[in-house]
Amino acid sequence: MLSKGSFIFIEYNGVPYPEGLSAQIHEVAGHLDKDTIEATEKYSLHTEYSYGKRKFDSGHIAAFPILREANKDGVPQLWKSNEWAEAFAAFIIGLTKGHNPPEIIEIHPPFNDYCSLDGFSERYLIFEQKIHAAYPNTTIVIENRSGAVYHGGKFLVGKAKEIATLCEIIHQRGLKLGVVLDFPQLLTAEGIDTLKFKAEKYQAAIDTLIPYRDLINGIHIWGKKKSATGRWVAHAGNLDTYFGGNQDVKSLFISGIEQICSDGVKRFLVPEVNSGVTDLDAIMRDLFDN
Repeated sequence: MLSKGSFIFIEYNGVPYPEGLSAQIHEVAGHLDKDTIEATEKYSLHTEYSYGKRKFDSGHIAAFPILREANKDGVPQLWKSNEWAEAFAAFIIGLTKGHNPPEIIEIHPPFNDYCSLDGFSERYLIFEQKIHAAYPNTTIVIENRSGAVYHGGKFLVGKAKEIATLCEIIHQRGLKLGVVLDFPQLLTAEGIDTLKFKAEKYQAAIDTLIPYRDLINGIHIWGKKKSATGRWVAHAGNLDTYFGGNQDVKSLFISGIEQICSDGVKRFLVPEVNSGVTDLDAIMRDLFDN
């Protein structure tokens, strides 16, 4: 069973937690089209995640032409070069100027058509040094990603083996980088259909990641539901809609989270739920009341 005391709760998209749970930190959007960020005391800065196209027309990004130019058909190409990494750090420092330093900066992987894990780690180190010179106490984490409108490549860090390989590099090179493990995106990357759940495949992914729990600083959790036309809508619904009401599969999914988070280490929890309080309440009950 998951313990509420094992997590630092982060408020997502202004949706309040149910009674008995309180958020100490708020997630704040810091993508490449942002000019300013919301004023809040403690925050996690969610940086560009390259799902779709950006306009690149804000006043703030005008000072960073290398960030504007690094795109394919409007989708940002993260970690394109060493110079990009340096400019990205400067972009974030400028965006957060006048505010408290971020508690957390969440970054995202590049696409694999122009960057390798070794290349990413080299570029990331430039970014890390610049960020920590300005904000020495800020935690930097990377989220596993799967799915974008980008053509020609896929995210470099999505499957469990890719996350594990990155963790090996983090250890070898002494990088100050943690992982925030997005469980629904892990399922997508592994090709696990939530309505035809492959328990052995899911367990194999969890087993691959358990040796690297020391680097998993947080988790993301959310649901999906089908629209009236039968299309899956991400970040909507709850775990019942996500797993088609199959309670056994839902329990297996939560068991994987428990296996990662049962080591007594306190982690960040971000429930990325856009469909309101009722669905967030249902997910929190599934995690903590069973």
